[in-house]
Amino acid sequence: MSSEIHHAHSIFESQIAEKYRQEGFEIIIEPKIKDLPFDIGTYRPDIIAKKSADEGYIIEVKVSATNTSVDRYREIADTVSQHPGWRFLLITGDDVPLDSQDKDDNLLTWHQMIQRQSQAERLIILEEMEGAFLSLWAVLEAALRRHAKQVSIPVERFPTSSLIKHLYSQGELSMEQFDAATALQSIRNRFVHGYQTLDLDISTKQLKRLVDELLLLWSPK
Repeated sequence: MSSEIHHAHSIFESQIAEKYRQEGFEIIIEPKIKDLPFDIGTYRPDIIAKKSADEGYIIEVKVSATNTSVDRYREIADTVSQHPGWRFLLITGDDVPLDSQDKDDNLLTWHQMIQRQSQAERLIILEEMEGAFLSLWAVLEAALRRHAKQVSIPVERFPTSSLIKHLYSQGELSMEQFDAATALQSIRNRFVHGYQTLDLDISTKQLKRLVDELLLLWSPK
């Protein structure tokens, strides 16, 4: 790691540690073996944030999500998930920003996603395509993030494009689903940034098919 990258990493690590410290967590930066709440092999996290002796986060800090491989971290996340009260977080400088009240556990539930899916269907019948598209996109992002968390792929905080790529690379999205999600994200970006979007009705129906498919695959039966 170059001195410049190391410096940036140290600054970001301190910012993350301070954020959790202000939220009442006991913080250990660059913990030693004796500081670990349980055995995680040779891996050493950047931060341990303890809410109590039996609850907290094992945190890996990356300055950028770009070129971050999640293969090894998925194994670590799976190990940590076997210990009730503990979660592994892979936090990058590119993550979706969360305010103090917007915790990971505030993601839409599967039940809420299905409700929004039904609302979007009604909007499509009324030919309210803009509202339907935005509602379905919120469901898609929530489903991607909750599924990532559910299968111990620690990318639920990543920007949408990285989230989609990692779920595809980990075999959670098919090539067809990946292509559809990527194309629809481009349409979503143009739409929310004020550009005209041609054939939004077609894109909305494509998005609905993708959401329907993923909810059928992923939501608890």
